[in-house]
Amino acid sequence: MLSKLGQAVTEQFAQRLRSIGIRPKHCGLLAAIRSMPMTSQLALGQALNLVPSAIVTMIDDLEALGAINRIADETDRRRYAIELTEKGAAMLQQATAIAQQVDDAILDSLGKTERDTLHQLLRKLATRSLQQG
Repeated sequence: MLSKLGQAVTEQFAQRLRSIGIRPKHCGLLAAIRSMPMTSQLALGQALNLVPSAIVTMIDDLEALGAINRIADETDRRRYAIELTEKGAAMLQQATAIAQQVDDAILDSLGKTERDTLHQLLRKLATRSLQQG
């Protein structure tokens, strides 16, 4: 059931993100760049558990959209630090609002107590899964 719900939520999120020109995978990267300013592509990939080719492709996508800038490392021209642009920060803010709208739509049939209980149970399951994984 969690898998089916996760797939449905991801599809709804992806559909709504199209209006700002990004996909769900870009949101995590934008958030990581915001929380780790001027971090290397390699460090971002490691933080997100992505292989180098995947992170480069995602960074290429975001750079083409004007959401990020690559800054050449002065000591090693093969390395780049990544910074979030104003446009990227705005895109992340929009994506966060879209995520909240999707969550609200999915949880609409639950009362506040049920939502709180669901969040607690999901947090418990996630914590346990991360400890085992």
